[in-house]
Amino acid sequence: MNALAAEAVDEADAAVPAKSWLGRPGVWVALAVFGYGAGYLIWYLGTPLGQAPQLDGRENLELAKQIASGALPHELFYRAMVYPALLAVPLLLGWPASWLPVLAALGGLLGHFAATLAVARLAARLWAGPKAGYAAALAAALWGLNPVALFYAVDVLDVTPALALFLWGLVLMSRTGGRGRESLAGGLLLGVAVGMRPHFLPVVLVAPVARAWLAGRWRPTGRDALTWVGAAVPLLAVGWAQWAWAGEFRVMPWQGAYNFYSANRRGANGRYYTQRIFFGDIAPGENPTRKESDLLYAQETQASPPFAISAMEGYWHARALGEIAGNPAAWLGLMGRKAYYLFNDFDQYNNKTYTWHQEASPWLRWNYLSWGVLLVLAAGMLPVAVNTNTERRRMRAGMLLVFAAYGAGVLLYYASGRFRLPLAPLLCVTAGGWAMWKETLAPRGRMLAAGAWMLAAGMLAFSNFYGARDESTFIQDELLSANAAAETGADAQAYALAEQVLARDPNRPDARRIALVSYFNLAVEGAPGMDSTAGWRKQLPLLQGLELRDPTLALVAGVAWWKTGDGRQAAQEWQQGVARFGANSPPGQALAAARYLLQPAASGVAAPPNKDYADYLARPN
Repeated sequence: MNALAAEAVDEADAAVPAKSWLGRPGVWVALAVFGYGAGYLIWYLGTPLGQAPQLDGRENLELAKQIASGALPHELFYRAMVYPALLAVPLLLGWPASWLPVLAALGGLLGHFAATLAVARLAARLWAGPKAGYAAALAAALWGLNPVALFYAVDVLDVTPALALFLWGLVLMSRTGGRGRESLAGGLLLGVAVGMRPHFLPVVLVAPVARAWLAGRWRPTGRDALTWVGAAVPLLAVGWAQWAWAGEFRVMPWQGAYNFYSANRRGANGRYYTQRIFFGDIAPGENPTRKESDLLYAQETQASPPFAISAMEGYWHARALGEIAGNPAAWLGLMGRKAYYLFNDFDQYNNKTYTWHQEASPWLRWNYLSWGVLLVLAAGMLPVAVNTNTERRRMRAGMLLVFAAYGAGVLLYYASGRFRLPLAPLLCVTAGGWAMWKETLAPRGRMLAAGAWMLAAGMLAFSNFYGARDESTFIQDELLSANAAAETGADAQAYALAEQVLARDPNRPDARRIALVSYFNLAVEGAPGMDSTAGWRKQLPLLQGLELRDPTLALVAGVAWWKTGDGRQAAQEWQQGVARFGANSPPGQALAAARYLLQPAASGVAAPPNKDYADYLARPN
């Protein structure tokens, strides 16, 4: 990053006037990007979500552990396995699993820095000239300091590493001269990006044309087709890995079929995946979408597990195409709404809603460098794209082709914030032209055209049609954060977040469990105002209709009745826990402690096996 401006200048064959390294704009951008990224990383790793990743992040960690320990099931890969395989490397080298979230976050931040440098190189190439270094620095600042990019970078997700590979593939493909090695190397990086995140596959399909246009040539040559050869190498390696592991040659993971159906069926909202079946017993690292697809497939086909993956894929693809053919007008309307969501400023939910987490973070809430801002800035450069020399028009056409190819792939699924993220750096590259706006927009006609494009982009990005800014997913963010807080022992935070969830939906069983267990932990620890009769009475409604799925919840249920003066009901709750989890389980030990406390000293009842239970139950409220 410290060589940002110099790299950009080399790429554009033009120098930024500078008397010393302090005069190079890229140096200051690099320092700002590094400081901002490092500060956010340190803060995030101190939060419950940073210490206990959830959903996709947790699944990636579990897959890495299975790979490192040799416990990965011998079955076709449900999701792309390149990223979990990379996460497994530190475990294979002897690092403890507890360090994996930290290493993954650090690796994601380094990937963000690499992507930022690639954005600078592309901007310098696109805006080659005396001020190319300034254009590169501006583009790098727009991406490197982008809070949405940083938000995803430090999570245990594959999007940022794959994005860095994708952008560097474009950098290699944009080099002039028509040499085959750039095509081969650029395609290789794109292929690895696809192996890590299959959403980049549409870009590979148009890679030879993109290579020619990015390099300033309209007509592709045979050497440009080497991008396909380069991309084929890692993808074939993935196929062979699946053949060696599961006995079938397959390049792509198989989760896409059900997602394709879910994204295009009747009732799909176009913004994000909506779970149709609620599961209260998801194991750590288990994928609820896979569980739902298996259950629905069994119900609709009467098939029994283990399912034939090819048959299941074919079924969901047929269902999706049937939905589309059955009502093409409704599907076209859905696609139109997806396109609107894609360009709208609001980052749609994908396990997390960025807006909620932005407000929760002191490092993000003040930074308004959003998708909409990038879109407006990039739109202002569109008049320059059609009024410039031929070579630059070709490169901008190449950028537009890549944007369109990836965007089309997004529209087939969901317009969620994480899915559209790789489009944002392309906007940054285009927006870098504002560093030379006096030259690029000098004619009055261009300035007026730029204003018109920016106005149209702003209306598209910052409007709110079709529920684009729907905040109903915030309940999922609160629940996710509450669960992470409970796992890391931050019980006060977990209880507060669970109460927020229950204020939105009092019937959420997962939130009720978190609230009950966190309250119990706080009461045991002696938190002020928690271990009171009134406080425990407030918890009793949460037990109504709640299935006591685990011994901890069975313990807390009895404690709640005991602390409100109903020892008989407490004993009944604990007895049910003993019947389900055994006499040595927490409810069994609590029951033994209660019986000891209720008997006279001369009765001869043996002391309870766990004195801590007796001490707590005997403690006055």
